[in-house]
Amino acid sequence: MTLRRVLTYSVPAWLLPIHGASAADGGFLDPYTLLKLVLDLGIIAFSVGMIIACLRAIKRARAREASAAEEAERLALSENTLETVLAAEPQALLTLGETAKPDLLVSNLPTGFGVPRDPAQLLAFERWLDESSAVDLESAMKILAEHGEPFNLMLRTTRDRYVEADGRTAGHTLVLKIRDIAGQRLELAELSAKHKELEEQVAALRSLLDDAKRNERDNTAARALLDTHFRSFDRLATAFAVFDSTQRLAHYNEAYVDLWRLDADWLRTRPRDGEILDRLRQARRLEERAEYRAWKQEWLSAYGTDKQIEDRWHLPDGSMLHVIADANSEGGVTYLYENVTEHIALESRYNALSQVQRETLDTLREGVAVFGSDGRLRLYNSAFAAIWCLTPKLLDAEPHVDEVAAWCSLLYDAPEEWERTRSAVTAIVAERRPYDSQFDRPDGTVLSCAALPLPDGGTLLTYSDITDTKRAERALIEKNEALQTADRLKSDFVSHVSYELRTPLNSMLGFAQMLAEPAFGPLTQKQREYVDDMLSSGTTLRAIVDDILDLATIDAGSLKLKVAPVRVSSIIEAARQGVEERLKQNDVRLEIAIERGVDEVVADASRVTQILYNLLSNAIGFSAPGTVVRLTCRRDGAMIAFSVEDEGAGIPEDFQDTVFDRFESRTQGSRHRGAGLGLSIVKSLAELHGGTVSLNSQPGQGSRFTVLLPLRRDVETPETEAGPMRATSAG
Repeated sequence: MTLRRVLTYSVPAWLLPIHGASAADGGFLDPYTLLKLVLDLGIIAFSVGMIIACLRAIKRARAREASAAEEAERLALSENTLETVLAAEPQALLTLGETAKPDLLVSNLPTGFGVPRDPAQLLAFERWLDESSAVDLESAMKILAEHGEPFNLMLRTTRDRYVEADGRTAGHTLVLKIRDIAGQRLELAELSAKHKELEEQVAALRSLLDDAKRNERDNTAARALLDTHFRSFDRLATAFAVFDSTQRLAHYNEAYVDLWRLDADWLRTRPRDGEILDRLRQARRLEERAEYRAWKQEWLSAYGTDKQIEDRWHLPDGSMLHVIADANSEGGVTYLYENVTEHIALESRYNALSQVQRETLDTLREGVAVFGSDGRLRLYNSAFAAIWCLTPKLLDAEPHVDEVAAWCSLLYDAPEEWERTRSAVTAIVAERRPYDSQFDRPDGTVLSCAALPLPDGGTLLTYSDITDTKRAERALIEKNEALQTADRLKSDFVSHVSYELRTPLNSMLGFAQMLAEPAFGPLTQKQREYVDDMLSSGTTLRAIVDDILDLATIDAGSLKLKVAPVRVSSIIEAARQGVEERLKQNDVRLEIAIERGVDEVVADASRVTQILYNLLSNAIGFSAPGTVVRLTCRRDGAMIAFSVEDEGAGIPEDFQDTVFDRFESRTQGSRHRGAGLGLSIVKSLAELHGGTVSLNSQPGQGSRFTVLLPLRRDVETPETEAGPMRATSAG
């Protein structure tokens, strides 16, 4: 078979006319034409595919561009927030990477501290710290860089200000934070610096004394040089005295004279050490000792022994001395008297405060734990140990927060909770913020947790056991839901029953009315009485059912008021027409009085008419024949007052508190009968309008019910209308 024949068989018939094939050609296509058609279609399909791919690529690129812009905006906002938070606390925060230059994130300490605000100058510790502090910080930074060991130091600047340095690692970055210290931490830093200074002075003094003694053996000129040095010691606050090998006073400074208040002329006679102690005891400047001679002999035993004796002397004036007796190789003794009264008092106050804090914390039911700026536990109470089942032996070792979190996770394994706790305790930057949380442990315990950053860089954690409270809360919620369900079922039941009762009742009333009509034939006197009783009883029963339905609707919260401006006279007239037949039956006269200027009120007209109708029906029912019922309307500030007063028997005082309760009905010696729902509906409708109802009654003097309703209120369009006024039972 030839190529032409093959191509001819493979070409659809609908393509033949397109390429000009005719019947004369037998429906054959030229192979070249067919090949060209195939190539053209392929190019078109490829072009369309490329266009679609380009459009999709453009759409994805725009989406990535919008996402990148949004991420850049979020990062910029986050950076601004971080800068704001860092600037909120006076500090200097420096980061130092492996190769990058040091970066000073924030430096807003007062200039009076002398802390540089340039990264390079800040790292030159010897320029802004005193010599000792610079050496300590340089050594700590070296250990931090080599071993990653964090540090916390109290340093003194060249401007005699104390700061706290905190160093840690964050990945491959070193973080150094310099901040101010205050309160007890500042006092302790100052005392530590003073103590260190005194130690240096004592060391220098001992060195000079040793040099002086060696020079004294050489020549007289060296003695004069020694006197010059001792005169310079007069400026020291620490008292000292030097006794030679014969136990006689060789040298002393002015502080020694001021301390013991001894006669300078007598001291120049070079008295013996024992003589000075005896004179001080006679002057009652030494503490009383039961075995003074033995104590004196023991104290003087330092001579010729080449040893050092230390003791604390409690003087009668309340001061305390730290006394050091340092024997030298020459047989003499050097005494140093350091007044540590203030230091001991501060230490005592600090210990007492700590003890009070611990005892106070132990009385709390909440578990309390205080972590220092280095992340170690500094303080805790027994409640904290009990909540997490930890022993004092573990906690007294000042464990790190990582260890505490690992122990606590045995009872509550929630990595995200403990990670947040670690961050709150160990975060070195200033964005530490308080937080609180609540969680249920697998053992059924419900805990409330709170973390509060402290000013000194520490963190306070509290854990409260709220299991009982949570159980009571959940029980109340479940009980409330059950009550709501029961109330809803009750309302649904009452509504359903009321509806089911009303339908046959209406039919019965309709048939009774038909029987009473003359068109259905005459009735005997007895039949007429029966029909009238049926109509009266049926109307009363329907009124009771309507009252129950109204109360159920109000309880369900589905009764909506149709509020609109309405004339007061029309409301009162509608109520009067509703009780007109009862007035005739009971031989009671109705007097109406409307105060001048009271013409309009914004309320639901049908419901206000229902209120007045129930009050008038109640007053007529308790009124004797020939008496008067009065309906008055007046303005009472921003309210309108409707009062209904009768001349009946009145209501006893012990019954007045329950008169508005449902199904409360008492005849009080009258012929009035009712289900006890009318006044309850009056109270509910008045409160629904934002008003009140009150009673004023005295036995034998009648009763007066007063309803106060707002004159003006926002006009609302209710979801469901309240419905027309119905004749209700006024019990």
